[in-house]
Amino acid sequence: MKTMKFAAAGLAAAMLLPLGACGSASDANTLTIWVEKVFSEKSNEEMKQRIEIFSKETGIKVNYEFISATDYMTKLNATIEAGRGIPDITTSAVSKVVNYYPGNPYMDMTDIVERINKDRPYLKSVYEGSKIDGKLYFAPFRSSSTMMFIRMDKLYEAGIYEVPTTWDELFEVAEKISDPAQGFYGLGWGCGSTDEDGDNIFRNIMWNQGGYMFDKDGNVTIDNKVSRKLMQQYKTMYQNKVIPPSASTWDSGGNNTSYLMGESGIIFNAPTLYYSMASDPSYETLLGNTAVVNLPKGEDNDVKMSFVTGLSIMKASKNVDAATKLVEYLLDKDWYDGFLEETAPVFAPVFQDSEQVDVWQKDVNAEVLNYVKTSEGYYGYPARSTADRAVAAKNMFTYPEAKMLNQIVTVNTSIDDALKDNIRKIDELKSLFTEQ
Repeated sequence: MKTMKFAAAGLAAAMLLPLGACGSASDANTLTIWVEKVFSEKSNEEMKQRIEIFSKETGIKVNYEFISATDYMTKLNATIEAGRGIPDITTSAVSKVVNYYPGNPYMDMTDIVERINKDRPYLKSVYEGSKIDGKLYFAPFRSSSTMMFIRMDKLYEAGIYEVPTTWDELFEVAEKISDPAQGFYGLGWGCGSTDEDGDNIFRNIMWNQGGYMFDKDGNVTIDNKVSRKLMQQYKTMYQNKVIPPSASTWDSGGNNTSYLMGESGIIFNAPTLYYSMASDPSYETLLGNTAVVNLPKGEDNDVKMSFVTGLSIMKASKNVDAATKLVEYLLDKDWYDGFLEETAPVFAPVFQDSEQVDVWQKDVNAEVLNYVKTSEGYYGYPARSTADRAVAAKNMFTYPEAKMLNQIVTVNTSIDDALKDNIRKIDELKSLFTEQ
């Protein structure tokens, strides 16, 4: 595999950060941790309390800040670029780590994570899926998922009594339950220019049917029989109004809105949608008519996109030992299990023994845990090198698949031309890297 290095400016400020001269926000006697906020304020507060108890028990001063997801990376990038004020511990994920390529502000935590894994084994998908070139740069903490939400009342009306278990079955069901004359569409799959959900589900279906954007060596392989067939299926469903006409304008919240207003019969979304319905009495009937299940399988496999997040120690930390203690403290089983139950099913645990806990054996909670068990996919999957995965991750943040689908349904771009445009953009991104 080629070794690559960054050769041109302008991709993202994060790629040009002076990683070797970074300064921590803490001195040797204190820690600073930045945590990406989650939807549940109760969960955020419980984590704050846990950090405060750690400080009291150890005598280590800990400064903490909980930052919204929309602001988190902007703030982290700015501190790294400035070379000062960098926290000791941050919320991280594979996509965050590779986004800094060819630099890397994160400490290699392989030894730490291996020790945690030895004491309490991680799910294999979590442990292996969090590796980058065989190394671990964060301790996996929890995982989100993508669930399939289905209006079972609409299936029953159409004489369908079983949930579709393959993608081909799902497309057939979506067509059968559609009633566009009444403003009801079987499949809420968006293709707006910033629709991350729509982008991700195209990628996931393509994987499951045996097609990939990249191969293991990082070659661009998006132009394949699977992608072409899937693009044509999408176009046909859109033209036949199995997919709402408004789907071409959606952002990542479009499918939520469509489902909640009773417009779409099947959508793919994080379990936050379940939480929204369960916590609002006005959605009681809708929730009662909804099945929340794992994604269908494809003809080739049932790999799913990983949404594991974890805790990273930054290279700039002046107090690695204390930072390690705090990471391990936040993963202590007695506290961790109860903490994760508070956010079920929005976040799932990442340890093997969680399968034996009652709360994760029932209904939607069991579905999200089963999702995590097969969530080995990542942007660029199955490309192996960090350089190729970095290209794929940066490409993903432009929502290329959603835009490709948008082109073929809104301006009648041919499938050939839409694929060529997608490949051209990937090649342009790759050209920012040159052989070393």
